Amino acid sequence: MNERLRCIVVDDEEGAHLVLHHYIKDIKKLDLKASFYHPVEAMDYMYDHEVDLIFLDINMPGLNGLEMLRALSNPPMVILTTAYKEYALESYEYRVVDYLVKPFDIRRFMSAIDNVFSRYPSVKPTVLDHPVVLATAATSSVVVKVDGDFVRIMCKDIIYIQSWGNYVKIFTTSGSFVSSLTTAEMEQKLDKDLFMRIHKSHIVSLERVSKISGGSAELDSGEKLPIGSTYRRELLLYFQK
Repeated sequence: MNERLRCIVVDDEEGAHLVLHHYIKDIKKLDLKASFYHPVEAMDYMYDHEVDLIFLDINMPGLNGLEMLRALSNPPMVILTTAYKEYALESYEYRVVDYLVKPFDIRRFMSAIDNVFSRYPSVKPTVLDHPVVLATAATSSVVVKVDGDFVRIMCKDIIYIQSWGNYVKIFTTSGSFVSSLTTAEMEQKLDKDLFMRIHKSHIVSLERVSKISGGSAELDSGEKLPIGSTYRRELLLYFQK
């Protein structure tokens, strides 16, 4: 694996190229190799060049983005960039790491990039000018921005996470931390074998749950968290394994 991830942009909109080029140039571990306005040109390039990551639009004339992925026998990782949400479910049949809905800002872009870096333990981003959460491949820890500082939190110390609007409050064995992330963004950073969303506002460490009673999950710390009706079945299935 190279020190820098080799990436390409495939999009039929010039504005999208300008935005992505602007964002990518600030990430020292990304190496933008080429940009294409047509998927066929991108595929032709990939037959002769190694690519680690594609920034790929879906709706393009001729061959669209998903058709391009279907045609590749071993596609690299993909961050989809599109103005349409309806393709999200279908896209995850491929090596899609994240799904950026246009227009997206630098914060959302960096969240997607972090998802990429979390899959490569030997490659970590070096740009800390934007609010970013970093995770190791084994998600043994997360680094969150708290009051302008970057704080490393060991996953084994996390008890649960609560939504605070566009922020999350992370409760740990040594105290709590408030970070400017949404609950969904935080959920993406955590190992799904160790953590579970049990309510629209709560993510819990599964090993901390000692009892499920009615609509509540009782933790080993004695706290009780609500269980949302849409999450209850998955939680019960986990405990019946």
